Amino acid sequence: MEEKSIREIIESHISEAGMTKKQFAEKIGRTQGSLNNMLSSPSWPSLEKMAAVLNLSVQQLVSDGQPMQGELSIKCEKCGSIIKIKEIKVEQ
Repeated sequence: MEEKSIREIIESHISEAGMTKKQFAEKIGRTQGSLNNMLSSPSWPSLEKMAAVLNLSVQQLVSDGQPMQGELSIKCEKCGSIIKIKEIKVEQ
């Protein structure tokens, strides 16, 4: 299975939500240009904000909608590093 970049995964979720990148950028308080930069290497707070706008958990946001089994690997478009996510627990 080919690994998708974090950008591809998030852009897919934006599209599935029926939004353009410009509309999504406005909802998270960004310009489309700064959204494009952010998608290359998002910070944890940015992932949380994007997930909230899409009504997803961060785990759902980065997992491309697939059930998470074991760990998820995503590739950073900026530095090429592989980021492995084993499990995300959110306590309320």
